Amino acid sequence: MPVCVECGHSISKLVNEYGQGNIVLKKCSICDRFADKYLEHEGIVIFIDLLLHKPQVYRHILFNRIQYYDTGLPGPVVKLGLLTMLFDIYIKWFLIEQTCSERRCSWIYLSPSIQYVQLLLLSLIETLIYQSTVRWIVWLFYGRHYAIFKYNYVSIALIIGSFGKLLLTGMVIWNYELHYTWMLGLLVFTSNIEALKAFLNVNSVSAMLIVSGGLSTKFLFTAIFARFILRDFSILKELIVT
Repeated sequence: MPVCVECGHSISKLVNEYGQGNIVLKKCSICDRFADKYLEHEGIVIFIDLLLHKPQVYRHILFNRIQYYDTGLPGPVVKLGLLTMLFDIYIKWFLIEQTCSERRCSWIYLSPSIQYVQLLLLSLIETLIYQSTVRWIVWLFYGRHYAIFKYNYVSIALIIGSFGKLLLTGMVIWNYELHYTWMLGLLVFTSNIEALKAFLNVNSVSAMLIVSGGLSTKFLFTAIFARFILRDFSILKELIVT
């Protein structure tokens, strides 16, 4: 069921139709504002509001924009998740090569194919651990309060909240310095908080603690992976920057 992007309450429909081609945005009976103003906005406006961390745009995407899935993930969300994971690999690979050009790293002497496979495996498992940990925390503190809870939408919210990694495209096109990718990591962190906050309807502190719990588990695994699989603990900083 669609929701009002302003107050988060469920609403029967988002528009009123008065004959063919005459469609008017419906107002929410709770807050008396248009239920979803983004239905009339261009994609660039939606993207800007994502950057500005407006909760309304996350409600629009999560509840009113993407097709409802009882289980699993919508196709566009899967594609976005794969893209962000590939950008993860690129960032890690670039930073490691930059670091190892300045100091001796044993990992750099591996063949490029082995390096890529290792980073692909790392990014895949990192994503699974992060998603699983966040979903477990949500189940522990919120899931028992609802008869039906869609945990796949927790994953959808986290993937949408990771859109900031796609900004790396601009850095590649215009040859910007990638040493500042920690800023993308910060953007993704705060965006994940906002997306989870919009879906769970919780305050910022609760959402931040949930996301931080997922990141802590992810970084712990990354440290173990660097020590025992990559066998080069010196590149840990480059691995966890994203």
